[in-house]
Amino acid sequence: MEPLWSRFVRRTEFVTGLYEAAAVPAGVALLAGTPFLPPVLRWFGARIGRRTCIATTYMTEFDLVEIGDDVAIGSGVSLQTHLFEDRVMKMSAVTVRSGASIGARAVVLYDSVVGEDVSLGALSLLMKGERLTPGTSWRGIPAQAA
Repeated sequence: MEPLWSRFVRRTEFVTGLYEAAAVPAGVALLAGTPFLPPVLRWFGARIGRRTCIATTYMTEFDLVEIGDDVAIGSGVSLQTHLFEDRVMKMSAVTVRSGASIGARAVVLYDSVVGEDVSLGALSLLMKGERLTPGTSWRGIPAQAA
């Protein structure tokens, strides 16, 4: 947790701005859904397993993102590692365990875990702090067992 006006928040938002305004338009977006995006995201600091298909560039604080092996993440998915609440930046990890799939345009908020072999449906919202039981299916806003 950091106050909105702190140097830490300004630095973090600057890095995010560079990524979204320079790196993504300059070519990272073209790699979405290809085997070339995971190595680029690893270079930025994300921990990404093998045989992953990531069709989105919507993530920040790469060092707080962990994606397991054999994961499929749909287009427009937001792995949201921070939120601003009452002028305070709160951040924590987003973890997607091996074998999980996240549908297009879903949002996964910080401090949550998508368990092994979990299916999170398109346009779903996984609330902060949620832990999805391995081998289950979820969908909706907020996500509920399907």
